[in-house]
Amino acid sequence: MAIGPVNGNGIAINIPSGKIVFWSALVQSSANQFIQLKDSSSNVVFTTQGASSSGGTPTQIGEGFFQAADASGNYTIWIGTNSGQRYSQVIWSQDVITSGATVYFGKYIFASEDYTDNDYNDSLLQLQWFQFVG
Repeated sequence: MAIGPVNGNGIAINIPSGKIVFWSALVQSSANQFIQLKDSSSNVVFTTQGASSSGGTPTQIGEGFFQAADASGNYTIWIGTNSGQRYSQVIWSQDVITSGATVYFGKYIFASEDYTDNDYNDSLLQLQWFQFVG
């Protein structure tokens, strides 16, 4: 079940410390979309932004990975338009794959609406990690 819609002006999430987190972002909007992740000390972990290559054509605007170094596990995601000058409405979800009490995989998905047509497909961000690496 999705959470939201909520304002993209700082969505609090938790990522377990030490995990290698893979992320991917895409857009389907001619408006410049903006996504930024910060740790609990407001250090920027990553920023990505961009618009569709042609109208509303799906376009990947960023991908990468990082090691979750914040000992608290507390992070904030910012999702908006025009370098963060305006924040979008966002629906999002968290999911895990478990066996017994062990979490083997965690994931967040964020989908945004930039206030034009209420389709919640203007930007999409996925963050995912495995409990064990190697």
